[in-house]
Amino acid sequence: MKFDVQAMAPDAFQAWLSAQAQPAAPALSVAEPTLRQGARLFQQACAQCHTVRGTSAAGTQGPDLTHVGSRLSLAAGVLPNNVGALAGWIAGSQHIKPGNPMPSFDQLPGEDLRAVAHYLESLK
Repeated sequence: MKFDVQAMAPDAFQAWLSAQAQPAAPALSVAEPTLRQGARLFQQACAQCHTVRGTSAAGTQGPDLTHVGSRLSLAAGVLPNNVGALAGWIAGSQHIKPGNPMPSFDQLPGEDLRAVAHYLESLK
């Protein structure tokens, strides 16, 4: 398993630690229908396994995705963290990392897949 490590001054680390303890702060704007669609789809397809603190998503089988948008990588360091990689992971997790516990959601239409990926990227 690969991890990214960042050295921080103690004050900066405490600020980061405090921010990580907070609920998600998605960039959900009333004017941003893609993020609203992504949040809705996430609740339907992902929330039974994943938690996003501050939302009704309270799954316990998958990783806590509360601040997934602020992470440097995905899938234990296999992928960089960006919208394209998020969408690729959602659609083809078994192709990217065979045997991991997450099923591939390759049946999602492209628009829905991008919406969920944009929503996850907004979780900072």
